[in-house]
Amino acid sequence: MYTQYARTAADIVREAGQFLKHFSDGHRLRVENKGSDFDFVTNADRESQALIARSLREAFPGHRFVGEEDGVPDAAIAQMLAAGGEDDYFWICDPLDGTVNYIHHLGVYAVSVGLVHRGQSVAGAICLPETGEVFHAARGAGAFLNGRPIRASGCDSLHRAYVVSDMPVVDMDMRRRYVGWSGSVAMRASNLRMLGSACSAIAMAACGRIDAYWDMGVHPWDVAAGIVLLEEAGGVVTDIFSRPFHFDMTGGFLGCAPGLRGAFAGVIREDVP
Repeated sequence: MYTQYARTAADIVREAGQFLKHFSDGHRLRVENKGSDFDFVTNADRESQALIARSLREAFPGHRFVGEEDGVPDAAIAQMLAAGGEDDYFWICDPLDGTVNYIHHLGVYAVSVGLVHRGQSVAGAICLPETGEVFHAARGAGAFLNGRPIRASGCDSLHRAYVVSDMPVVDMDMRRRYVGWSGSVAMRASNLRMLGSACSAIAMAACGRIDAYWDMGVHPWDVAAGIVLLEEAGGVVTDIFSRPFHFDMTGGFLGCAPGLRGAFAGVIREDVP
C-alpha cells in the first residue's frame, strides 16, 4: 500500500543528497545559530528543504508537510499527527541532519523524508550523500539499501553491542543527565560512539552496521523515516527508557537490534538526576 510513497521518497532524498554534496562547489555556506549556542542552520539546510517540499507537493498535492526549518515544536507536531484522519498523510523531513558535521566538512550527514499516516510511520527514505547510499522502507514491504533488502543486527547482548548516541544540543539540563546516562551505557556496552547525525545512525542500525542508537535530543523529523526503516528491517523502536515511543519526543528515541529489546532498561534510568 505504501510502497510507491517510499520509492518517491527515495528519489527525492537522492536528489536532495546530491544537491547538498555539491552545494559548496558554487555557493558560499552561511551559518547561523538556531535554538542555542550549539545548534546551527545554514543556507544549505534551507535550500534542501525547499527542494524537498516542492517535490513532495508536486507528487502528493493532497498531503501535508512539515520540515525541520519550519520551526514547529515537537509537541505541536505530535498533536497534528494524532489528530490525523483516515485520508490524512503527513510528510516530515530533515533536509540536512548532521549540520555541524557538514559545516566542518565531515562526511556523516543525511537527508530524511518520512510519511506518517494515522499516527504511524508508514514509509520513508534516508540518503547518505557522501556514500551514495539510499535507504527506503514501506510498512509491510521490507527495508532496502540501494534496492537490496537489509536486516537489523543479530546482537543479543549489551556487553557485545556497538552503540551510538548523540548529545543534546539545546536543553542543557538534559545534557547534564545525558552525561550520566552515557557513562552508564559506556560501562556496559562494547563500544559507545557519537556520529552527530541521528538519521545516519538509525539507517546504520537498520542495516546491521551498529547494534543500537539512543538519543534524548532528537525531534520528529529525525526519526519519522527511520522508525519504519528500522522496524521493517526487524529492529525495535522504543523511547530511551524502553517504553513505547511517542512523537512528542519526551522520552527520546531508542532503536536497536531485536535481541537488545529491554537491554537498556535499568541502564538508562529516568530517576537519574
